[in-house]
Amino acid sequence: MEFNLSFRRLMLLAALLGGFAFLGVFSKPELPQGSPYGTGRVQKAWVYCMLLVTLGAASASVVDHYAGTMEPLNLRPIYILLGVGLMIAGVVWSRSLKQSVEQPLGGVGRPPTQSTNG
Repeated sequence: MEFNLSFRRLMLLAALLGGFAFLGVFSKPELPQGSPYGTGRVQKAWVYCMLLVTLGAASASVVDHYAGTMEPLNLRPIYILLGVGLMIAGVVWSRSLKQSVEQPLGGVGRPPTQSTNG
């Protein structure tokens, strides 16, 4: 595996990361007051989401891999598919993290309340 840091590939990487930043994928979820989620756990999950997106963009743009010596086989299409999969997983995880953390509990995910009527 090698990195091809040509101008076109670096511009593709910058465009991917800039597009995700423009869409708000890199923004941290805001914890409301009295949230049942711990700040450290949310930040750790957010870092993992951003790592998935960044590594996926790097895999899809700057990674080259040739296998074999006589007729080398280019494995770049596999790395592009892997990168797209990582980016999709990172975006979906980031959106679900923001949605579950920033919205108050209610409905299905709400813990049962104690009834004092007896």
